[in-house]
Amino acid sequence: MTDAPSTTDFSVVDRMFGAIEKGDMDELRTCFAPGARAWQNRNEKDLDVDKVIATLSRLCAMSTVRAYEDQRSTAVGSQLFRQHTLTAVLRSGHQLRLPAMMRVEVDSDGLVARLEEYYDSRATDVLAEKAN
Repeated sequence: MTDAPSTTDFSVVDRMFGAIEKGDMDELRTCFAPGARAWQNRNEKDLDVDKVIATLSRLCAMSTVRAYEDQRSTAVGSQLFRQHTLTAVLRSGHQLRLPAMMRVEVDSDGLVARLEEYYDSRATDVLAEKAN
């Protein structure tokens, strides 16, 4: 049995990553559908878009440059699975390197309805070093 190719437009995912790289939280917000939810394995809780924006705003405030590198994607129906490495140059002088896997569900309007992210939370320890 062969899966039919996806007809979903996943360009919103590239737009979402681009907004984070630019630190443009207004643009990032437009990528999400009303009522969208996000989940991370770090805390295993569903988050609303406001909490996602707040978290990423803090990352942007702590960094001067952000980039999504080594991106590899696979589409299945309305879902995009993306493996990537988020890198950031932190104002503290440290570097963040966060390999991750993300599942993004896109709705019929082409917006992110659900996002699930898996990563090793030890990679974010460098963010706590900002205070030192």
